[in-house]
Amino acid sequence: MILLLLAVAGASAAFSQAVNASLVGTIIDSSGAAVPGAKITLTETNTGVSRGTSSNESGNYTFSDLPPGTYTLTAEQTGFKRASRPGVEVVVNTTGRVDLTLEPGQLTETVEVVAATAMLQTERADTGRSVETKSVQDLPIGTSHNFQSLSILVPGSTRVESQHSAFFNPQTSYATRFNGQSRLGNNLQLEGIDDNERTGLLQVLIPPQEAIQTVDISTSDYDAELGRATGGAINVILKSGTNPFPGQA
Repeated sequence: MILLLLAVAGASAAFSQAVNASLVGTIIDSSGAAVPGAKITLTETNTGVSRGTSSNESGNYTFSDLPPGTYTLTAEQTGFKRASRPGVEVVVNTTGRVDLTLEPGQLTETVEVVAATAMLQTERADTGRSVETKSVQDLPIGTSHNFQSLSILVPGSTRVESQHSAFFNPQTSYATRFNGQSRLGNNLQLEGIDDNERTGLLQVLIPPQEAIQTVDISTSDYDAELGRATGGAINVILKSGTNPFPGQA
């Protein structure tokens, strides 16, 4: 029984990064020294959900298993002004880095970083691209409204093509090749769960573009949790509930 519970717990952790993300960073003062014990708060803009942590003795912090979205990061410590960085975009299957600098002052004062360098992914080596909500909704994807047409946006991809007859492919699932690999080397996922029809390797369920938040496509050096792929690891993340009411007619 204990072994079974450990196996289930391990499986849950293995899929967390495929459908979520991580955010790391360092809190320093104006001299460049680490600020340990700083209170770090991360708030999702659309839902208002917050989570907190503290910087360690080296000033580092980590937020893991984050749902994709737009966040505001805040750091505070006694003897320093509060630092805030709004508009932090957290994208599925990434580990972003945001560092904050605390200036001497009172906690009642807040320094908001409104112009900062682009957030780079320096913690991982995988390559590919995440196609965000706006691109999925606004870019032309043909009469079938199939998000797979956007695979052409990823470097190293070929034009999508239809495979098999309508009888074997009623959803008009498309196929593409990445970096010269066979289309059979791709792994198609929905929310981190395999979505492959193994005979001919077509996508079983193709969600409508209005339901998609992100299409994450990794083409090389991806984590083992994405697994079973030599070409592209394609993972579709669906929209979740937010405070603003979404809809389309």
